[in-house]
Amino acid sequence: MADFANGWLYEAGIGENRALRLENDELVQVRVERADGSAKAGAVVDVKFTQQWVAGKSGIVTLADGQEALLQPLPKGLTEGSTIRVEIVRAAMAERGGQAKRAKARPAEPDSVLCDGPDLLAELEASGLPIKQLHAHDQDMFAQQGWHEAIEQAEIGKIDFEGGSLLISLAPAMTVIDVDGPLPPFELAKRAAKEIAQALIRFEITGNVGVDFPTLQAKAERAAVTAIFDEHMSINCERTAINGFGFMQIVSRKLRPSMLEIMQANRSVNAALKLLRQAERDRGTGAMRLEVHPAVANKLAPEALELWAKRTGRAISVEPRGDIPIDGGSIG
Repeated sequence: MADFANGWLYEAGIGENRALRLENDELVQVRVERADGSAKAGAVVDVKFTQQWVAGKSGIVTLADGQEALLQPLPKGLTEGSTIRVEIVRAAMAERGGQAKRAKARPAEPDSVLCDGPDLLAELEASGLPIKQLHAHDQDMFAQQGWHEAIEQAEIGKIDFEGGSLLISLAPAMTVIDVDGPLPPFELAKRAAKEIAQALIRFEITGNVGVDFPTLQAKAERAAVTAIFDEHMSINCERTAINGFGFMQIVSRKLRPSMLEIMQANRSVNAALKLLRQAERDRGTGAMRLEVHPAVANKLAPEALELWAKRTGRAISVEPRGDIPIDGGSIG
Protein backbone atom coordinates (compact mmCIF):
# COMPACT_ATOMS: atom_id res chain seq x y z
CA MET A 1 0.00 0.00 0.00
CA ALA A 2 1.31 3.43 -0.88
CA ASP A 3 0.73 4.80 2.64
CA PHE A 4 2.39 1.88 4.46
CA ALA A 5 5.03 -0.12 2.62
CA ASN A 6 7.45 -1.05 5.41
CA GLY A 7 6.71 -2.37 8.88
CA TRP A 8 4.12 -4.48 10.66
CA LEU A 9 0.39 -4.65 10.09
CA TYR A 10 -1.31 -5.80 13.30
CA GLU A 11 -4.85 -6.94 13.95
CA ALA A 12 -6.25 -7.87 17.37
CA GLY A 13 -8.76 -10.52 16.37
CA ILE A 14 -11.17 -12.70 18.32
CA GLY A 15 -9.20 -15.66 19.64
CA GLU A 16 -6.22 -14.80 17.46
CA ASN A 17 -4.00 -11.76 16.97
CA ARG A 18 -2.34 -11.45 13.59
CA ALA A 19 0.69 -9.65 12.19
CA LEU A 20 2.11 -9.24 8.70
CA ARG A 21 5.48 -7.64 7.96
CA LEU A 22 6.07 -5.66 4.79
CA GLU A 23 9.30 -4.70 3.09
CA ASN A 24 8.93 -2.36 0.12
CA ASP A 25 5.22 -3.24 -0.05
CA GLU A 26 5.94 -6.99 -0.21
CA LEU A 27 4.90 -9.59 2.38
CA VAL A 28 7.98 -11.04 4.09
CA GLN A 29 6.63 -12.51 7.35
CA VAL A 30 3.38 -13.54 9.03
CA ARG A 31 2.71 -14.21 12.71
CA VAL A 32 -0.29 -15.29 14.78
CA GLU A 33 -0.86 -15.38 18.51
CA ARG A 34 -3.69 -17.57 19.75
CA ALA A 35 -5.52 -17.27 23.05
CA ASP A 36 -4.65 -20.78 24.23
CA GLY A 37 -3.34 -19.83 27.67
CA SER A 38 0.12 -21.33 27.12
CA ALA A 39 3.14 -19.70 28.75
CA LYS A 40 5.07 -17.39 26.43
CA ALA A 41 8.79 -17.47 25.79
CA GLY A 42 10.39 -14.96 28.15
CA ALA A 43 7.89 -15.53 30.96
CA VAL A 44 9.35 -15.88 34.48
CA VAL A 45 7.19 -18.06 36.71
CA ASP A 46 7.32 -20.02 39.96
CA VAL A 47 6.78 -23.73 39.35
CA LYS A 48 6.76 -27.00 41.26
CA PHE A 49 9.40 -29.61 40.47
CA THR A 50 7.33 -32.74 39.95
CA GLN A 51 9.49 -35.38 38.29
CA GLN A 52 13.05 -36.30 37.40
CA TRP A 53 13.48 -36.75 33.65
CA VAL A 54 17.17 -37.45 33.21
CA ALA A 55 18.69 -37.85 36.67
CA GLY A 56 20.69 -34.80 37.63
CA LYS A 57 20.21 -33.14 34.23
CA SER A 58 16.55 -32.41 33.50
CA GLY A 59 13.09 -32.75 34.97
CA ILE A 60 9.41 -31.90 34.66
CA VAL A 61 8.00 -28.82 36.39
CA THR A 62 4.34 -27.86 36.72
CA LEU A 63 3.04 -24.30 36.40
CA ALA A 64 0.25 -22.93 38.57
CA ASP A 65 -2.37 -23.61 35.88
CA GLY A 66 -1.29 -27.22 35.44
CA GLN A 67 0.88 -26.78 32.35
CA GLU A 68 4.08 -28.79 32.32
CA ALA A 69 7.52 -27.74 31.13
CA LEU A 70 10.86 -29.47 30.69
CA LEU A 71 13.45 -27.92 33.02
CA GLN A 72 17.08 -28.05 31.95
CA PRO A 73 19.66 -27.81 33.44
CA LEU A 74 18.55 -29.21 36.77
CA PRO A 75 19.91 -27.30 39.80
CA LYS A 76 21.80 -29.43 42.29
CA GLY A 77 19.85 -30.40 45.37
CA LEU A 78 16.43 -29.74 43.85
CA THR A 79 13.93 -32.19 45.32
CA GLU A 80 10.56 -33.26 43.96
CA GLY A 81 7.74 -31.13 45.34
CA SER A 82 9.91 -28.03 45.86
CA THR A 83 9.25 -24.66 44.21
CA ILE A 84 11.68 -23.04 41.81
CA ARG A 85 11.58 -19.87 39.72
CA VAL A 86 12.18 -20.53 36.02
CA GLU A 87 12.25 -18.70 32.69
CA ILE A 88 10.32 -20.15 29.77
CA VAL A 89 12.75 -20.35 26.87
CA ARG A 90 10.46 -22.05 24.35
CA ALA A 91 6.68 -22.07 24.31
CA ALA A 92 4.72 -25.32 24.27
CA MET A 93 3.82 -26.69 20.85
CA ALA A 94 0.95 -28.79 19.54
CA GLU A 95 2.13 -31.26 16.93
CA ARG A 96 -0.05 -32.58 14.11
CA GLY A 97 -2.58 -35.02 15.50
CA GLY A 98 -2.93 -33.13 18.79
CA GLN A 99 0.20 -34.47 20.47
CA ALA A 100 1.52 -31.77 22.81
CA LYS A 101 5.20 -30.95 23.19
CA ARG A 102 6.02 -29.39 26.55
CA ALA A 103 7.44 -25.92 26.91
CA LYS A 104 11.13 -25.68 27.79
CA ALA A 105 12.40 -23.82 30.84
CA ARG A 106 15.67 -23.01 32.57
CA PRO A 107 16.39 -21.82 36.12
CA ALA A 108 15.78 -18.07 36.34
CA GLU A 109 18.49 -15.64 37.36
CA PRO A 110 18.52 -14.91 41.12
CA ASP A 111 17.16 -11.36 40.68
CA SER A 112 14.49 -12.29 38.11
CA VAL A 113 11.03 -10.77 38.60
CA LEU A 114 7.83 -12.67 37.84
CA CYS A 115 6.39 -11.70 34.45
CA ASP A 116 4.14 -13.11 31.75
CA GLY A 117 6.55 -12.68 28.86
CA PRO A 118 5.98 -10.36 25.89
CA ASP A 119 2.84 -10.78 23.81
CA LEU A 120 2.83 -10.44 20.04
CA LEU A 121 2.25 -6.68 20.03
CA ALA A 122 5.07 -6.13 22.54
CA GLU A 123 7.41 -8.17 20.34
CA LEU A 124 6.47 -6.09 17.30
CA GLU A 125 7.10 -2.89 19.26
CA ALA A 126 10.50 -4.22 20.36
CA SER A 127 11.48 -4.77 16.72
CA GLY A 128 11.64 -1.00 16.23
CA LEU A 129 9.69 -1.21 12.97
CA PRO A 130 6.59 0.92 12.31
CA ILE A 131 3.28 -0.69 13.31
CA LYS A 132 -0.09 -0.04 11.72
CA GLN A 133 -2.96 -1.41 13.83
CA LEU A 134 -6.01 -2.44 11.82
CA HIS A 135 -9.63 -3.01 12.84
CA ALA A 136 -12.57 -4.90 11.40
CA HIS A 137 -14.12 -1.73 9.96
CA ASP A 138 -10.91 -0.86 8.07
CA GLN A 139 -10.08 -2.01 4.56
CA ASP A 140 -8.67 -5.54 4.62
CA MET A 141 -4.99 -4.77 4.10
CA PHE A 142 -4.10 -8.29 5.24
CA ALA A 143 -5.98 -9.77 2.30
CA GLN A 144 -4.59 -7.18 -0.09
CA GLN A 145 -1.03 -8.02 0.93
CA GLY A 146 -1.31 -11.78 0.48
CA TRP A 147 -2.25 -12.99 3.97
CA HIS A 148 -4.64 -15.70 2.79
CA GLU A 149 -2.15 -17.07 0.26
CA ALA A 150 0.59 -17.23 2.89
CA ILE A 151 -1.70 -18.95 5.39
CA GLU A 152 -2.67 -21.52 2.75
CA GLN A 153 1.02 -22.24 2.16
CA ALA A 154 1.49 -22.79 5.89
CA GLU A 155 -1.56 -25.06 6.11
CA ILE A 156 -0.58 -27.37 3.24
CA GLY A 157 3.20 -27.09 3.52
CA LYS A 158 3.78 -26.39 -0.16
CA ILE A 159 5.28 -23.34 -1.84
CA ASP A 160 5.30 -23.11 -5.63
CA PHE A 161 7.82 -20.96 -7.46
CA GLU A 162 8.79 -20.55 -11.10
CA GLY A 163 10.25 -23.87 -12.16
CA GLY A 164 9.70 -25.84 -8.98
CA SER A 165 8.18 -26.18 -5.53
CA LEU A 166 9.10 -26.66 -1.88
CA LEU A 167 7.41 -29.43 0.06
CA ILE A 168 7.73 -28.73 3.79
CA SER A 169 7.14 -31.61 6.20
CA LEU A 170 6.93 -31.41 9.99
CA ALA A 171 8.64 -34.19 11.92
CA PRO A 172 9.19 -34.41 15.69
CA ALA A 173 12.95 -33.90 15.38
CA MET A 174 13.10 -31.37 12.55
CA THR A 175 11.35 -29.57 9.73
CA VAL A 176 12.26 -31.12 6.38
CA ILE A 177 12.14 -29.20 3.09
CA ASP A 178 12.19 -31.13 -0.18
CA VAL A 179 12.98 -29.35 -3.43
CA ASP A 180 11.10 -30.61 -6.48
CA GLY A 181 10.81 -29.48 -10.09
CA PRO A 182 11.62 -30.21 -13.74
CA LEU A 183 14.55 -27.79 -14.16
CA PRO A 184 18.15 -28.96 -14.42
CA PRO A 185 19.47 -29.66 -10.89
CA PHE A 186 21.81 -26.65 -10.59
CA GLU A 187 19.24 -24.16 -11.86
CA LEU A 188 16.51 -25.67 -9.66
CA ALA A 189 18.77 -25.57 -6.59
CA LYS A 190 19.71 -21.94 -7.17
CA ARG A 191 16.09 -20.83 -7.44
CA ALA A 192 15.10 -22.96 -4.46
CA ALA A 193 17.84 -21.52 -2.23
CA LYS A 194 16.26 -18.07 -2.33
CA GLU A 195 12.75 -19.46 -1.83
CA ILE A 196 13.88 -21.54 1.17
CA ALA A 197 15.48 -18.57 2.91
CA GLN A 198 12.38 -16.48 2.34
CA ALA A 199 10.10 -19.29 3.58
CA LEU A 200 12.09 -19.71 6.79
CA ILE A 201 11.68 -16.00 7.46
CA ARG A 202 8.05 -15.79 6.31
CA PHE A 203 6.87 -18.55 8.61
CA GLU A 204 9.50 -18.23 11.37
CA ILE A 205 10.70 -21.79 10.81
CA THR A 206 13.45 -22.21 13.38
CA GLY A 207 15.04 -25.01 15.38
CA ASN A 208 16.39 -27.94 13.35
CA VAL A 209 15.73 -27.75 9.60
CA GLY A 210 16.87 -30.18 6.93
CA VAL A 211 16.86 -29.29 3.22
CA ASP A 212 16.99 -31.89 0.45
CA PHE A 213 18.34 -30.14 -2.65
CA PRO A 214 18.83 -31.87 -6.00
CA THR A 215 22.10 -33.82 -6.05
CA LEU A 216 24.94 -31.57 -7.22
CA GLN A 217 28.22 -33.31 -8.02
CA ALA A 218 30.35 -30.17 -8.46
CA LYS A 219 31.54 -28.57 -5.23
CA ALA A 220 31.52 -25.13 -6.91
CA GLU A 221 27.83 -25.53 -7.73
CA ARG A 222 27.01 -26.48 -4.13
CA ALA A 223 28.94 -23.44 -2.89
CA ALA A 224 27.05 -21.18 -5.29
CA VAL A 225 23.71 -22.45 -3.99
CA THR A 226 24.64 -21.87 -0.33
CA ALA A 227 25.84 -18.37 -1.23
CA ILE A 228 22.38 -17.57 -2.60
CA PHE A 229 20.78 -18.93 0.57
CA ASP A 230 23.09 -16.83 2.76
CA GLU A 231 22.34 -13.71 0.73
CA HIS A 232 18.61 -13.95 1.46
CA MET A 233 18.66 -15.47 4.97
CA SER A 234 18.27 -12.94 7.81
CA ILE A 235 17.48 -15.29 10.73
CA ASN A 236 20.51 -15.82 12.96
CA CYS A 237 21.44 -19.43 12.29
CA GLU A 238 24.17 -21.93 11.60
CA ARG A 239 24.17 -24.20 8.57
CA THR A 240 26.21 -27.00 7.10
CA ALA A 241 27.52 -27.09 3.55
CA ILE A 242 25.42 -28.99 1.01
CA ASN A 243 26.82 -32.51 0.94
CA GLY A 244 27.22 -34.72 -2.10
CA PHE A 245 23.69 -36.05 -1.70
CA GLY A 246 22.16 -32.55 -1.74
CA PHE A 247 21.42 -32.30 1.99
CA MET A 248 21.92 -29.15 4.06
CA GLN A 249 21.10 -28.70 7.74
CA ILE A 250 20.15 -25.37 9.33
CA VAL A 251 19.96 -24.79 13.08
CA SER A 252 18.63 -21.71 14.89
CA ARG A 253 17.16 -20.88 18.28
CA LYS A 254 13.52 -21.87 18.60
CA LEU A 255 11.31 -19.68 20.82
CA ARG A 256 7.85 -20.76 19.69
CA PRO A 257 6.03 -22.84 17.09
CA SER A 258 6.47 -21.93 13.45
CA MET A 259 3.47 -20.83 11.45
CA LEU A 260 3.36 -24.27 9.85
CA GLU A 261 3.26 -25.95 13.26
CA ILE A 262 0.44 -23.64 14.35
CA MET A 263 -1.61 -23.90 11.17
CA GLN A 264 -1.24 -27.67 10.79
CA ALA A 265 -2.02 -28.54 14.42
CA ASN A 266 -5.83 -28.36 14.14
CA ARG A 267 -7.85 -27.60 10.99
CA SER A 268 -11.06 -27.08 12.98
CA VAL A 269 -9.48 -24.30 15.06
CA ASN A 270 -8.18 -22.63 11.90
CA ALA A 271 -11.62 -22.75 10.30
CA ALA A 272 -13.35 -21.39 13.40
CA LEU A 273 -10.99 -18.43 13.75
CA LYS A 274 -11.12 -17.67 10.03
CA LEU A 275 -14.92 -17.66 10.13
CA LEU A 276 -15.00 -15.36 13.18
CA ARG A 277 -12.76 -12.90 11.34
CA GLN A 278 -15.00 -13.06 8.28
CA ALA A 279 -18.08 -12.57 10.44
CA GLU A 280 -16.60 -9.59 12.27
CA ARG A 281 -15.84 -7.88 8.96
CA ASP A 282 -19.42 -8.42 7.72
CA ARG A 283 -21.17 -5.10 7.17
CA GLY A 284 -24.69 -6.43 7.71
CA THR A 285 -27.05 -5.72 10.60
CA GLY A 286 -29.23 -7.90 12.76
CA ALA A 287 -28.65 -11.41 14.01
CA MET A 288 -26.08 -13.63 12.34
CA ARG A 289 -26.06 -17.41 11.93
CA LEU A 290 -22.90 -19.44 11.36
CA GLU A 291 -23.44 -22.76 9.56
CA VAL A 292 -20.41 -24.95 10.15
CA HIS A 293 -19.11 -28.50 10.40
CA PRO A 294 -19.76 -29.94 13.91
CA ALA A 295 -16.02 -30.06 14.66
CA VAL A 296 -15.76 -26.34 13.90
CA ALA A 297 -18.83 -25.61 16.03
CA ASN A 298 -17.05 -27.25 18.97
CA LYS A 299 -14.16 -24.79 18.55
CA LEU A 300 -16.38 -21.70 18.60
CA ALA A 301 -16.05 -21.05 22.32
CA PRO A 302 -18.89 -19.20 24.07
CA GLU A 303 -16.50 -16.47 25.25
CA ALA A 304 -15.37 -15.87 21.65
CA LEU A 305 -18.97 -15.56 20.48
CA GLU A 306 -19.74 -13.22 23.37
CA LEU A 307 -16.80 -11.03 22.42
CA TRP A 308 -17.97 -11.02 18.80
CA ALA A 309 -21.44 -9.91 19.89
CA LYS A 310 -19.95 -7.17 22.07
CA ARG A 311 -17.75 -5.86 19.27
CA THR A 312 -20.45 -5.89 16.61
CA GLY A 313 -23.56 -5.20 18.67
CA ARG A 314 -25.29 -8.15 16.97
CA ALA A 315 -26.60 -11.50 18.14
CA ILE A 316 -24.96 -14.65 16.82
CA SER A 317 -25.91 -18.33 16.69
CA VAL A 318 -24.14 -21.46 15.49
CA GLU A 319 -25.76 -24.25 13.47
CA PRO A 320 -23.67 -27.46 13.18
CA ARG A 321 -24.23 -29.28 9.91
CA GLY A 322 -22.63 -32.57 9.01
CA ASP A 323 -22.92 -31.93 5.26
CA ILE A 324 -20.56 -28.93 5.44
CA PRO A 325 -16.81 -29.58 5.08
CA ILE A 326 -14.50 -28.31 7.81
CA ASP A 327 -13.26 -25.46 5.60
CA GLY A 328 -16.69 -24.70 4.17
CA GLY A 329 -18.56 -22.77 6.85
CA SER A 330 -20.83 -19.88 5.90
CA ILE A 331 -22.37 -16.84 7.52
CA GLY A 332 -25.90 -15.60 7.05
